[in-house]
Amino acid sequence: MKFRKLTIENYKSFQFATEIRFPVGEDGRSIFLIGGMNGAGKTSIMEAVNFCLYGAKADEIFRSINRREKARGNALVSFELVMEMDDLSELVVKRSWSAGVADDPKPKDLTERLVVVRDGKRVSVQNQEIWQDFIRSMIPPGITQFFFFDGEKIQAIAADDHSEVRLKSSLEAALGIQYINRLASDILYIKNEERKGFVEISDEDLDFKQSELKKERSKLTRRQTERERVQQELAEFKQQLEDARQRFTAAFQAEPETRETMRANEKKRVQAANRLAQVESEIRALCEKTLPFAITGRLFETMRQQIESERESAGSEAIRENAASLAKRIVRVVEEPEPIYRETLSPEKMAELERRIFRLLREGDSQGAVARILDLSDRDAARVLNKMESLENGEVFLLKPLLEEKRELAAQIRKLEGFSQTGLLSESEKELFEQLQAEMEGCSTQIGRKTEQLRLLEEEILTLEQRIQSIEMEIEKLYEKHHVSKEKAEFLQECDAIAGVLNQFMVRLRKNKVHFLQEKTFEMYRLLSSRSGLIKDIIIDDKTYEVRISDRNGHEIKKSGLSAGEKEVFAVSLLWGLAQTSQLKLPIVIDTPLSRLDSTHRDNIVNNYFPNAGEQVVILSTDTEIDKDYYRTLKTRLSGAGSLVFDQQRELTTFQEGYFWEN
Repeated sequence: MKFRKLTIENYKSFQFATEIRFPVGEDGRSIFLIGGMNGAGKTSIMEAVNFCLYGAKADEIFRSINRREKARGNALVSFELVMEMDDLSELVVKRSWSAGVADDPKPKDLTERLVVVRDGKRVSVQNQEIWQDFIRSMIPPGITQFFFFDGEKIQAIAADDHSEVRLKSSLEAALGIQYINRLASDILYIKNEERKGFVEISDEDLDFKQSELKKERSKLTRRQTERERVQQELAEFKQQLEDARQRFTAAFQAEPETRETMRANEKKRVQAANRLAQVESEIRALCEKTLPFAITGRLFETMRQQIESERESAGSEAIRENAASLAKRIVRVVEEPEPIYRETLSPEKMAELERRIFRLLREGDSQGAVARILDLSDRDAARVLNKMESLENGEVFLLKPLLEEKRELAAQIRKLEGFSQTGLLSESEKELFEQLQAEMEGCSTQIGRKTEQLRLLEEEILTLEQRIQSIEMEIEKLYEKHHVSKEKAEFLQECDAIAGVLNQFMVRLRKNKVHFLQEKTFEMYRLLSSRSGLIKDIIIDDKTYEVRISDRNGHEIKKSGLSAGEKEVFAVSLLWGLAQTSQLKLPIVIDTPLSRLDSTHRDNIVNNYFPNAGEQVVILSTDTEIDKDYYRTLKTRLSGAGSLVFDQQRELTTFQEGYFWEN
């Protein structure tokens, strides 16, 4: 397996979607160098790989959201890892966390989403855990510590003088021994459970159950016979009912009705008749009160116009009749209490003004003469107008909906009366009517009774069948227990034998793998250690996992007696040995592995470990670890290099191709 591309978005200082591609050399091997100063995001790359593969808790992701994006309300974190599998197929794993449209997102608002794409086709699966288990089976999380590690991991192993517990858990994770242990435990559990249920069964127990089964079967047969009889009677009553209905329809040309339906229809007819009488009473009241006046409603507008015209004509006539006095009053108003003109009019002009006003008033409106047809006083005219207005807004307009309701009620009553009015029938027809009604009602009653009787029988038969099935299963189990004593004993013996084989397998597997581990660890240690000539062997006990280092004279060298650099070299060798022992071809990702090593050990790591660590090696380094000299040493073996550039002011990390000195 090889990593081809990693994408990080909105995680820590990786504010924007950042792609890191991992090129592969022509020989299929890859050593890819990523440079970055402290705090630039090297550890974030390690975390992104682990989180993308195995997920993480929402609290941990929420704390690591880019601060600038979180301030904007963007709570989306996304990782994508593109891998080339051993069969050359492509697998894309994309995992993201999002708070949706929450205004003030909290860790609990984050929803995790996993997408798996295989050879360009998105894998459709409803249960996310199924594909998570698939990822874990390809890259077991228990052994990724041998492939993805940093300087702190190396130092932790180096500082542990009693590494037996750590080594045991790591090796067993690499070998999958915990699964074998679980299988052996499950077999013992099954054995104990089978032993609990191992009870001897006598012939008397079987005879009692067989007798009980016989009684229940006899009872079932009786109930089934009774059910057939009731079904036949029910069918006969249904046929009688149908025959009576057909005779009724043929005799009276109408569908038959039950007495309950007839009573219900009669009740509706009485209610409709009562309402019809009430509606007719309301119609009569309206007709007596306002109908005579309402008949002239279409003349109301003409009458209003005539009244207004006569009012105006009467006013003009009054003005003409009093023209002389009005002319004098108008002239006086012009002078009193103070003249409204500058020049005083002479008596002749005043007389002329009065004559002109008199003629004007006397002439009046030549078009205002109207024939006085109604000749009403102002009081009578007002009364007539008020009466017309009250009629227009009165209850007379309720007459139309009442008439419509009357027609509907009459039609409903005719429909309800229909044929049910037996008073229209002759005596012989009434007798036939009653006879057929009684026959149909009797059949309906019997149908109801037989249906209920059949339902109870069906329930009792179902209960008996279930009871018989239960007894048969009990008898079958009793026979199995009665005849299986020998088989049971053999099965329990087989469980013990299988558990013993598994334990032997684990012992031999552990012994062989521990031997392989110590060979691989010593192989790498000789390449990396400055004291390799003084050390003869590294021995790991296959039972206690205790590590012993012996010199050329066979004397044991305590691990605590090694220098700090030698301890770290031993830790790197052990990690490499564990990775080789697991026999998984996974990428090796190493973060700052040279921070505490002296120059000799650094030379050995660069020259001997990096080229042999795996088919794909990703090195995360500062400029003081892989410096210019080490970079020149590695350059011919590198498939590519890149740098993490950190902007202090923007707190932003970007990735660019080329190591520190190549940009």
